[in-house]
Amino acid sequence: MERLITKPLVTPALLGLFRSRVVAASVSWLLLLAFGPLATGCNYYRTTDKPVTQENVNLLADSKTFVVHQGEAAWVLRNPHLNGQVLEGTREPVSPALAKFQTVPPKGESARYRSKEKQVVLNIVHVFVTEVQPGAADQVSIPFAAISRIDLVEKNTGKTTASYVLGTLATTMGAFVILIVIVALTKSSCPFVYAYDGHEYAFVGEAYGGAIFAPAERNDYLPLPAIRPENNRYQLKISNELKERQYTNLAELWVVQHPAGTQVLLDQRGQPHTLSRPLPPTQARSLGGQDCTAQLQATDHSAVLFNEEVPGTAPNEVVMSFAKPAGARGGKLVLHAQNSLWLDYLYGAFIEKFGAYYNTWADQQRTQPAAINRQWGLDQSIPLKVYVEAGEGWQLAETIPTIGPLASRDLVVPLDFAGNASRQVRVKLACGFMFWEVDYAALDCSPNAAVQLENCRLKSAITERGADARAQLLADDARYLAQPRPGAVVTLTYESQLPATDAQTRRTAFCAPRATMSTSATSRGCPTYPTCTLSRSPAASWNFRRNDTGKSPRISCPPPPAASALCNPRSSPTLRTWRRPPPK
Repeated sequence: MERLITKPLVTPALLGLFRSRVVAASVSWLLLLAFGPLATGCNYYRTTDKPVTQENVNLLADSKTFVVHQGEAAWVLRNPHLNGQVLEGTREPVSPALAKFQTVPPKGESARYRSKEKQVVLNIVHVFVTEVQPGAADQVSIPFAAISRIDLVEKNTGKTTASYVLGTLATTMGAFVILIVIVALTKSSCPFVYAYDGHEYAFVGEAYGGAIFAPAERNDYLPLPAIRPENNRYQLKISNELKERQYTNLAELWVVQHPAGTQVLLDQRGQPHTLSRPLPPTQARSLGGQDCTAQLQATDHSAVLFNEEVPGTAPNEVVMSFAKPAGARGGKLVLHAQNSLWLDYLYGAFIEKFGAYYNTWADQQRTQPAAINRQWGLDQSIPLKVYVEAGEGWQLAETIPTIGPLASRDLVVPLDFAGNASRQVRVKLACGFMFWEVDYAALDCSPNAAVQLENCRLKSAITERGADARAQLLADDARYLAQPRPGAVVTLTYESQLPATDAQTRRTAFCAPRATMSTSATSRGCPTYPTCTLSRSPAASWNFRRNDTGKSPRISCPPPPAASALCNPRSSPTLRTWRRPPPK
């Protein structure tokens, strides 16, 4: 039966209860007790195909355990290394610790492991070969041409999270209640997006994060890895589950048909990029010199947190080095990232200090030119900035807006490093203290393959009250679907006209809404010094973090005009224009 997994989130009275300080403190202790068993809980892993290239073999050989499969036999290749066109090493039997993981899970399925087995299972690479040449003692040689497949073991984050929440927490308060508590205590939220996976509606992420006021209305391109079509029809739900007012102008579904063996992502302008040879960084270091290379090798929740204390108001930075293929003049940076809950909390605590004048300030922001608010966000280092080192030094390649803290997503940034004459590509990521978490990074210099990009037809849009909202969501115009209260849900059905996939093609879908939202503040009292004056200064969030001790002195309430003028952000260049493929 179809169901919205976190349906209890739509109960506003319960959310208000959990935001009570007394209840929040009690629940916090209960959460600590509830999560205790997670240390010994079960996790899930899966395998992903990696291109059989010498670069991949060299990279994996440095840090992974090679389990070689030849027919029905399986054994371990110790000290693997390439010698020309031959993979050499020492043959060993599979140890008892590895034996339970030597079988590759069926395609699309996951297998379980315990937390204490993490270092074993997540270091395995399955190498399938057709020929092995014995040497002296246990030495073996494998012609590179005899390697037919490479499967890298990775943590199945989505299934592991579901297992922890639905398994362990069910013994205490129930998975739904815990999810409500977590969100109620930490989130101000963006719209939640659910994709129908053939069985149920699965949560996939948050849409148009950070588009808090009308001038900030923007497009978003959320990957939908869980979605599965039925009779060429795709289904989504967009819901308001917290104390927000959401206004969706346009709700599109884009489907890309691309060659099998490639991944496809849409950049910030909606342009598709195919990925076939992504390689993680050979080195990554923070501004303070910390080695972050290991955190960026795989999507395993071991993320770079940008949490170094840096002098002044400088942003946190990580510089990554990638091997540059001969003749490469450009490439595609791939990131797996999300915002932190700290950023979400910080924004809520920041606006709370405006007191009763928050709504006056918010009304002003709704009429500000978009460029002014955008520049304020840049001054606070809220977006993730991506730089590439070219002939003129560091060049800004992209500014990635916030995407929310509840679900990570894959991102792609096209890079131009034609002016770089060295043998490596250096990329810098920069943001405010603990505003982002980056779990994986890679550079893919393969050429983009030919793809078909379709803007699917919106067949129906039905609200939780049974109303037809299709007209409000068909075009980028003055008509909006308003979701002003918790519990508002719209179910969207799209139809694709693309030809059926075969062994040579795959499909990837993206939710592409254009929308905005506003928060509902209930703050009272006078503004707290120095919130208003800080709000219009560069790096205000940094200074607020240092002053957020609960001991800031109070000042007399200024009249509304003075308050709004005092809290006025500064201006900046205009935004870029967005384009989309025409609907069919």
